[in-house]
Amino acid sequence: MTLGWPLARNIIRGGIKNNSFGMVRNGGTRAHQGWDLEAPIGTPCFAVDDGRIEFVNDAGALGKTIALAFTFEGRTLYAIYAHLSAIEVADGQTIKRGQRLGLTGKSGNAIEMQGKQIHLHFEIRTSATPGLGLGGRIDPKDIFHA
Repeated sequence: MTLGWPLARNIIRGGIKNNSFGMVRNGGTRAHQGWDLEAPIGTPCFAVDDGRIEFVNDAGALGKTIALAFTFEGRTLYAIYAHLSAIEVADGQTIKRGQRLGLTGKSGNAIEMQGKQIHLHFEIRTSATPGLGLGGRIDPKDIFHA
């Protein structure tokens, strides 16, 4: 099974490793939990698969965030869309693959970003609300085979 993509155009911000998944920040000493995808403010975000909105949130480092619960290869995963400017879905809502969920922005710790720094922070999680670090998360490239 293949998933849909979160944006119409999915490119790692600046094409640099720092904006991909893993121990890629601060010379390999700090984790980044997902992909930062280039996206000007107001870019539509789409559901990667059929599912249900696990939660919407507007607090903390990720700012306006959507968590989409979906089933992939027999297990429940969560697609996380963060730093949004608008959320167009509600907790518990049933979603279809490709459905528009919201618009990219610069909320949370992205509030000061300008120009090409603005992005969608996108994660794949095995737990809806994991802690810090990489635990409870999967490298999106392992799901999207990118």
